[in-house]
Parts: sequence; structure tokens; C-alpha cells
Amino acid sequence: MTKDNTAQVLNKNSLNNTQWNQALLQFQEYNIFQSYEWGELKKSEGWEPLRIIVSDNDCKKLTLIAQIVMKKVLGIYIAWCPGGPLITTENKDKADSALKKFKDIVTEYNLANLRCKTFMEDNDINNKFFIKFTKPSNTLTSRRTNIIKMMPSHDFLSHIRKKHRYYIKQSLKNNIDWQIRENDEAGLAFYSIYEQMQKEKNLNLPIIDVSLFAKLLNSSDNNRIITLAGYKDHECVAACVVSIFHRKAFYHYAASTNRGGDLNASYGMIFELMNYLNSLDIDILDFGGLSEDQSSAGVDFFKEGFNGEEIKRVGEFDIAKSILHNYIFNKALDFKKKR
Repeated sequence: MTKDNTAQVLNKNSLNNTQWNQALLQFQEYNIFQSYEWGELKKSEGWEPLRIIVSDNDCKKLTLIAQIVMKKVLGIYIAWCPGGPLITTENKDKADSALKKFKDIVTEYNLANLRCKTFMEDNDINNKFFIKFTKPSNTLTSRRTNIIKMMPSHDFLSHIRKKHRYYIKQSLKNNIDWQIRENDEAGLAFYSIYEQMQKEKNLNLPIIDVSLFAKLLNSSDNNRIITLAGYKDHECVAACVVSIFHRKAFYHYAASTNRGGDLNASYGMIFELMNYLNSLDIDILDFGGLSEDQSSAGVDFFKEGFNGEEIKRVGEFDIAKSILHNYIFNKALDFKKKR
């Protein structure tokens, strides 16, 4: 525990699962990637979670929360903070002080480079706090995302683009059998179609251990990960993996076969997903990233057609041990992308 004259306290790994998630929910931009369970999932992959909160002395009012995961690669420690850090901006001095404490973690843990992707929205207020950090020359993710607010199915159909509405109606006519799979079945249901899609489309995309994440997340109240899978003649033609954390849902992966494409299954899948999330009293679906350079124009067209609200986040920034370490880290990312 560290104190200074700003009457703030920095705590590390001091909260259990329930306490951490409750603290996270105090921030409007709370997200699945900052959840305790996500850290445990990355721990199973060889990363070490470090959970940080900065609060007033009485520990009741939080100014910053951040979960980072650290790993030793080629003899040096790198770290990643997906979805964070998150801050409260009402008091500028406290927010600045909290971010300085967060920055000092790099020195304390001898990290070569810490890559952050905060979910704070890109606006004048938030940018005042994050502009001081180094913008990376190579980014891992997009700042653009699509947020769909829950609404009744008839309102949803009238809200989306005409062409998407047509594709959904065509999908409904094809009588696809949609099923929700949870726990171990969530992973099994998705992996089979994902492998088939990769073969058909010659893809090689990384994926988390869906079954393990389901087991971790489903141990918490009202949180879960599900696979929505669609079957035609007992064959899986489309599926998506979605996590539910408090009142938000997060769209992680989707896959469809060539036959699923012929059946417009992906469009019907989103319609069925919205109906399911409505039944759980969810507020929003975070539909995931939109490309910033039109490199994924087909995916962008699909997501944008549901007429969600586009949000641009502050996005990625680096905190590095030195300029040289940051340069090497970004060059390594560039090399990995080109392989």
C-alpha cells in the first residue's frame, strides 16, 4: 500500500473475485476484459494478472482501476491491459495523480513495455488525461466499435438497414434451429464450426479457450459465456461466442460455413441473439471492433447494417521502460503481423 499527499491509496491484488468485479462496476466503461475472470483465463495461458485500484484514503471512492497481465518473453517482461485503465474524471488532480501511480508500475515491475487499450471514449475530457502517453506505431486493435442497445424484436427489425432486414427474413424462412450452449458445450459447439470455416476460407485466427472461460465466468452471479449455434439438417451452419458481464454483452467470435452463407444464417443469428439478450434484461451488446482502414470492409458492412451507435475509444497507448524498449516492442509487433 502506497500513500502520498494527494490522499490517495494504491492497492495491488488486494481484492477477491467478487470484490474486484463490484469495484469494476463503479466505472461506466466496465468491460469483460477487465473482469477478474478474464485475468484468470490469461493466467491459464501463462500470463500473471496484476489488479490495481487507486482510491481515496478511505478506499470508498475509486479513481482508477486496471487489470494488467504480465509475461516474460525472450528474457524481458511485457504487459497488456485490455479494456483499461479506467478512471473517474470529476477531479482532474486526482485522476492525474492516479495515472502517475499507474505509470510507475512499469518501473516497479521492470516492464519493458506495457500496452494499454482503455475503453474510455475518445472525447475532449478523456483525451486531456491520456494524451501524455505514447501512441504506438503498431496497434493490435481498432478504436472503433459498434454498440447496439437492446430493444423489442419488432423495433429492432424496423431500426436496421433494409438489406439486413431482408436477409433476416430470408434466414427465418430457412427454419434454422438456434440453440444456446453453455459451460463445456459452449466451446465444443463453436470449435467444430470454427475449424470448418478456417478450412473453407483458409484462415488461421487465434481463439481463447472458450470452455475454460465459460467455467470461470459461469461461477459468478449473472455472468456467463454462451455459444449461439444454428443447425440445419443437424449440421451447424453458423455460431457466435458472446460473454455476458452484468448488464453488458460482448461479441467475441463468429463463424459460418459456406452453406450458412447461402442460408443467410449470420443475419438470422444476430436477430436470435438480440431476442436472447432481451430475455436476460441486458442493456447493450458491444458488437466489437470496426476497422479504421477499411481492411475488413465485409465485416464492417455486416456490423454497421444493424445500425448500432459507433463509438471511438481512446484506444491503445504504451508505457515503456525507455524509448528503445518501446521501439523494439513495436518492431516486434510489426514483424509478427507480417508473418
